Amino acid sequence: MFLRIFKNIFLFLVSILFICPILSLISILFTESASSGWVIGTLFPEYILNTLILMIGVGSISFIFGMIPAWLITFFSFPGSRIFEVALFFPISIPGYIVSFVYVNALEFSGPTQSLLRELFHWNKGDYWFPEIKSLGGGILVMGFSLYPYVYILVRSSLKNVGNSVTIASTLGFSSLQSLFSVVIPSIRPSIIAGLSLVLMEIITDFGTPQFLAIDTFTTGIYRTWFLLRDKYLAVILAVAELVFIAALITIEKILQKKGISYSAINTNSDYHNKRNISGTVQLIFAYAMCILPILIGFALPIVPLIYWSIEEGFFIYEARFYNIVANSFSLSFITALISISIAIVIGYTARKNKIINNITRLISLGYAIPNAIIAISLIIFLSKISSFVTQYIVEISLVGTIGALIYSYLFRFFAISFKAIESGLKKTPSEIEWTAYTMGHGPISTCLNVHIPLIRKSILSGFLLVFMDTIKELTATLIVRPFNFETISTRIYELVSDERYREAAPFSLVIVIIGLVSTIVLFKLGDENKE
Repeated sequence: MFLRIFKNIFLFLVSILFICPILSLISILFTESASSGWVIGTLFPEYILNTLILMIGVGSISFIFGMIPAWLITFFSFPGSRIFEVALFFPISIPGYIVSFVYVNALEFSGPTQSLLRELFHWNKGDYWFPEIKSLGGGILVMGFSLYPYVYILVRSSLKNVGNSVTIASTLGFSSLQSLFSVVIPSIRPSIIAGLSLVLMEIITDFGTPQFLAIDTFTTGIYRTWFLLRDKYLAVILAVAELVFIAALITIEKILQKKGISYSAINTNSDYHNKRNISGTVQLIFAYAMCILPILIGFALPIVPLIYWSIEEGFFIYEARFYNIVANSFSLSFITALISISIAIVIGYTARKNKIINNITRLISLGYAIPNAIIAISLIIFLSKISSFVTQYIVEISLVGTIGALIYSYLFRFFAISFKAIESGLKKTPSEIEWTAYTMGHGPISTCLNVHIPLIRKSILSGFLLVFMDTIKELTATLIVRPFNFETISTRIYELVSDERYREAAPFSLVIVIIGLVSTIVLFKLGDENKE
């Protein structure tokens, strides 16, 4: 009885902490007055148009380079295919804002690329045309080759389950292309939709990449309106509009997923399928182009300058500030990941057999779909109201601009990641094991600690690493919520790049890349072990 009351209180408090900030944000519409309404009429259409163009362009690149390489690697054999299978994950280890500032520094007018061209061909400024990296086209290129792994990861996982269907199709005389369009794509359509939905949400919520590439989107507009124009009402209007945009996207995804259920039913669990050898020269060139191009643009080309600049800067070996900033990021990310995975275990274990709790948990998990800028502003408003109330009636206190507020913002955003990992692990645990533990006299807590946690330890590690990696990379909420003069790796990169001190930002960027790369390889290994 006591345990049930504790669980209900715990879930109620967690729900309050996740729901109240959004309600506080909306309350601004009724407590503040509009002061810069003209901005809505002038900039709002531009935000919508730029966001839509990015979604179409980046979504197209993500579909092509997420779908085709996964199909080639799963069903065809060619030299180096195993290396490509792992390497195609690598671009996800580099945040888009790091890729963008590397390309800006390398390709802008005063950068090494154009300087070398002018020196080699003796060109003057008006003698040649060079594509502008700070543009929508540059944003599509950078974000597309940074985000395609979301599609690749899900598609690759699904393709491994349709081996039998493809083998049967080949025995019936279907060519590779016929199998792709008639069997493979219809079978894995839910995974394609899910991957593209993640990509589109990342486009809507990203701040650093559009900011560095001078692209006005919803998120950059919210940040600019709140901190530069100091217009809370207008910032909330933009935030609510962006929430409506995301809600529409989620609704469309759900509709498409429902239509795809009948197709996904033909998936079969099989590791048996014959890989076809690619022998033709044209086909081999196509396979290598589709696998090498995304790795080259999304990972290799950005990381080479980072390594060079870091060596040039000496990795800040003798600067204590460098190590303090890295320690700040590591400690924050570790604490956030630990708290997030702990809450996910408690709620995931409780929600398995309670439909009401399960539905509440789904609502809480929507925090991942809310842009970081909106989360940060919501938390500031919510914590300001709590601080005012406590100061007025109890003791003077300020919750805004604290480490606790920063961790709160991370938990709000990334809880869904840890919960999905725990939920996935618990679904693979047979109910009979739990029943056996109960008959042996173990209670729910004992069963969870001694049975379920050891069984889902790989899922726990996966969830921990995903939250840790995302927290290290997080920029927007950290910029807004952090304490005064408190720096993390991502905020230091932002400050240095904003001052055009690209080379000084390289060592910090390389730290994030190394963490992301190691985490990605570990997650890849864990994913392959779970399939065995």
